[in-house]
Amino acid sequence: MPIIEVPKVKFSKWVNWRDRPDLKRSDGPWLGVYVWGRFRRPPSDSVKPYPKLPSQLIYVGETKHIDTRPLSGKHHRLVHYRDTFSEDPDLELLYVAVCRIHPFRLGYHSKKAKALYSRLRVYTQYVEAKIYWEYTKTWGRPPALHYKKKRIFSE
Repeated sequence: MPIIEVPKVKFSKWVNWRDRPDLKRSDGPWLGVYVWGRFRRPPSDSVKPYPKLPSQLIYVGETKHIDTRPLSGKHHRLVHYRDTFSEDPDLELLYVAVCRIHPFRLGYHSKKAKALYSRLRVYTQYVEAKIYWEYTKTWGRPPALHYKKKRIFSE
């Protein structure tokens, strides 16, 4: 198999959650990585999600269809967000930025697409983990929504 050329990790600007449809494109699906941030004041365009990770970053995810998750608004972590940040039930302080890695315009079903997808998915998982690690090293703690809510078990 040939070596895969991977694109440089480059995120969009931060976009308020209510404006996330502005980030959607129709040339996908796109494999990619996304981040959430929680900002009390809208971040300036100079506050980039990466490589200098702001303290307001709260979640990193990777997906095989960035226009569906997170940009559709259906995401399992929104429940966790509302539980963690109960003073923001309408998601007014939530921002999102995306990094598109590779389009699969004809889907994931062909033999070539499946082979490429399986290799690039490892890359997006690496980028996700790298961002989590860089954030944790920089700020001394993982982002607020990194872990799933813990269940309390009784004995």
